[in-house]
Amino acid sequence: MAVIDAFGARWSFDVSGLDDHLADQLLHLWSRALVEPDGGAAPPAFVVRRTEEGGVDVDGLEHAGNDRDVPYLVSRCLTIASIRRRSGGCVMLHAAGLASDDGGTVALVAGSGTGKTTAGRLLGRSLGYVSDETIAVEHDLTVRPYAKPLSIVTDPTVPTGKHEESPDDLGLRPAAPVLRLAAVAVLERRDDVGGPVLEPIGLVEAMNLVLPQSSATPSLDRPLDRLARVLAIGHGPYRLTYRNIEDCVGLVTELAHVGRSHAVGDVTWTWFDGHGHLGSETPVPDDLGPSTVVARTAFGDAVLSDGVVLLLRDWVPITLPGLAASVWVAADVPVAVSDLVAIAEDELGPHPDAEAIIVATVRMMIHAKVLRVV
Repeated sequence: MAVIDAFGARWSFDVSGLDDHLADQLLHLWSRALVEPDGGAAPPAFVVRRTEEGGVDVDGLEHAGNDRDVPYLVSRCLTIASIRRRSGGCVMLHAAGLASDDGGTVALVAGSGTGKTTAGRLLGRSLGYVSDETIAVEHDLTVRPYAKPLSIVTDPTVPTGKHEESPDDLGLRPAAPVLRLAAVAVLERRDDVGGPVLEPIGLVEAMNLVLPQSSATPSLDRPLDRLARVLAIGHGPYRLTYRNIEDCVGLVTELAHVGRSHAVGDVTWTWFDGHGHLGSETPVPDDLGPSTVVARTAFGDAVLSDGVVLLLRDWVPITLPGLAASVWVAADVPVAVSDLVAIAEDELGPHPDAEAIIVATVRMMIHAKVLRVV
């Protein structure tokens, strides 16, 4: 029986219940992701079979449409099932992955339908094709390949109607057998730019862009710290702005080599273990003033970088810039507003309206439910 490795989740790929033509098509499409059985217990089965009604059942989901839709359904279902199995074990980015000959891998992060597959299809002719969908980064920053067939939109008006093409048929280069993360870049396609531009961006800005394009990040231990370690590799994080992705071969190749030493450049951050003071949120008191004592509300995880805090509260990201970040950091223990004024003036210098500014900031943070009155 064929065995597929989907970024570390192995499956017994059972297509024995299909007619030979469709079974052979699926095995051909997934040939790059097939691996030899390891001799241990058989991995979980991923079954694609013909139903009695003439449709196709994919991993328990019955599909009654045309057979030409089955390959994309297999890709989608296998990706979702593999994400469930890898949840909590690795950082999973919605990204195209391209690798140098020595395994340095660049993850190009983008939303659905905004350039991942095109990047994999065009850049994979010069660099090793790792994936057009999911890049899984382990704790030691090694990358698990997902050399799935590429899911190509054939009709822009129907973005879910995708056609699957095998990496071999597209002439894509195979990736090195051992992969490690070299850099992460957020893709931004724009028609008003000339040549491609690769630029570093702030860590918190990058995390806000990447979090929606990741899977199961809150299930990780120290999720924001793990994500920060991934984004900072190769002196990153980066934004890659371009008009034509094929013009980016040189820049992506350069990135694949920059991160070979796992350097993180000048990017630093402080991680905060999720806790905070328990209890329900409180309304803003009418007499909020210097004697009011406040503290953080409970939160899941947080990082501070370049004077900006990003925290997860009920797994929703909240960004606190500048003064709000300083107030939040100081409110680890109950603190009076008057003390917050002194802390702000110590960090930023005296200001004639310091008290009014701090009171307004605290009021906003109580409204946002990141502070509470003690």
